[in-house]
Amino acid sequence: MDRTVLDALQAILDGSTPDSVETQHLDFKEDPAFAARTHGNPDAERMRILLDAAVCFANADGESFIVLGLRDKASGPDAFTGTEADPAMIANKIFNRTRPNLTVEAEDIEFAGTRLVTIRVGQGLALYSRLDGAATIRHGTSCVPLTEDERRRLQFTRANPDHTAARSRTDATGLDAVSLAEGMRRFNALHPDDAVVSEEDLLRRLGLRDARGNLLMAASILFASPFGARPTAQHLWRPAPGAEPAREDLDGPLILALPRMLERIKTHSNAEIERIELPTGQERHIRDFPSRAVDEVVLNAFAHRDWTLTRPIVVEQSPLTLRVTSPGGLPEGVERTRLLTTTSTPRNPVLMNALHRLGLVEETSRGFDRMWVSMLSSGRDIPDVETDDFHVALTFASSVSDPGFVKALTLLPDVIGDAAVGNVNVLLVLKRLITRTSALTETTASALLQTGAVECREVLAWMVGLGLLTHDPKGRSWSLSSPVRGILHSQGVSVPAAGEIRAWIIDAVTAGSVTNQDVASATGTPPNVITEVLRHLASTGVIEKDPTGPSRGTAVRWRAARMSSD
Repeated sequence: MDRTVLDALQAILDGSTPDSVETQHLDFKEDPAFAARTHGNPDAERMRILLDAAVCFANADGESFIVLGLRDKASGPDAFTGTEADPAMIANKIFNRTRPNLTVEAEDIEFAGTRLVTIRVGQGLALYSRLDGAATIRHGTSCVPLTEDERRRLQFTRANPDHTAARSRTDATGLDAVSLAEGMRRFNALHPDDAVVSEEDLLRRLGLRDARGNLLMAASILFASPFGARPTAQHLWRPAPGAEPAREDLDGPLILALPRMLERIKTHSNAEIERIELPTGQERHIRDFPSRAVDEVVLNAFAHRDWTLTRPIVVEQSPLTLRVTSPGGLPEGVERTRLLTTTSTPRNPVLMNALHRLGLVEETSRGFDRMWVSMLSSGRDIPDVETDDFHVALTFASSVSDPGFVKALTLLPDVIGDAAVGNVNVLLVLKRLITRTSALTETTASALLQTGAVECREVLAWMVGLGLLTHDPKGRSWSLSSPVRGILHSQGVSVPAAGEIRAWIIDAVTAGSVTNQDVASATGTPPNVITEVLRHLASTGVIEKDPTGPSRGTAVRWRAARMSSD
């Protein structure tokens, strides 16, 4: 029998009333068959009461207990009215009358000379309801109906459970003293006016105990060895591509393994690979990997990994690349093509909260933004992302692809303002327009900025307002403004005059028809080149003339080719 239940029963025997010792996780019910007054079928009424209570507890968090055989307002021995209900029958009927089937544990006990039945309701794994769809949830000592918003939120949460919120297999005695001391040091440094005074105070303030005082898995991850003798993370150093790596296993608690990994990366990093003389006369020293990007990718790997998997986080490092592989796929709701714009529910909210309170992560969901900005602003390409159901891997290249771009960024504030230069959308657009095409269509921009059509148009309009872009409504395209082009040219950045006009035309016809004039207006490409490209696309069956428009001249309309049907 659970200690909490026994203590409550003893308190009732000593003079408390059952309703006064009820908690979020403990409820007492009287058997209608033993009540002073009863109406109708007492067996049916008993099951209605127990079924509603079981559903209510199952939709709340944690393990809970229902005790059948006590009268709410009585105290002492008078509260123990008893029951003759069959525990197996109770468990079976709760199972069969809930959706999905709810499994509970029921047993009879003797207390104060009275037969009682205790019903244990474990941590719920889904949203539970009666067969008629009715669902409640325990708030304090009351059961209240679930709203539609609460139903959706609970369904999502239960479908994507937080492993770090589960009860730990160990207790506080199994936590590492050095790790706890480090946790206290970090917490007090961040919260000097609200310092913790003990290890137990730290655990409580970090939210690492549940409502019943049990230690959570997040505590074991932070302050113990989560995988026992297996490493928490591995660092592989290759002095040259293809060389045999030097491996170092980093075991032990997260709070120690994480800074050790960052230090290990820095030991083999921070080499100056480029020194760029800026137009201001200053020099910018470009290191092999931006420290902000490294910090973000490693912190994300530890914070968002799937801790139900025992594989280590793996960092593979060479002078040319840095690859970080985290066990588990992307969090629920996050797609590879929407990394910058999806607001996701963290996979490990309890652990994330503790890491945030320790100053190890920022609770902003903008980690990818910061990585992208760090790489682009230092003249590199964005990280390469690989993902499936079992891992997420990000690879950073150390080489600077365009020093002139870094120089130009120091002059752009005069045109578009200081804040805009460090904006991830601005940097993505600039990079695209100097490397692949002279103009963006809405389709291309939407994919680039990882937004829907409406938001994409708003962002592009904002960039026009900044002075970064110009908009050609007729050609349905956006291109760099003359002042920005001038700055880029002054620093040796080659901005395509025509760019990938073939790709631009293909993008444009997906939204409707275009004319020779549209292409010329959007890309600045000479007419003879446009004609040649259009003919090639038509001959290869990519586009075709719009039969409703002119058949000759610059006003000919072109559309995406349509498959003929017999």
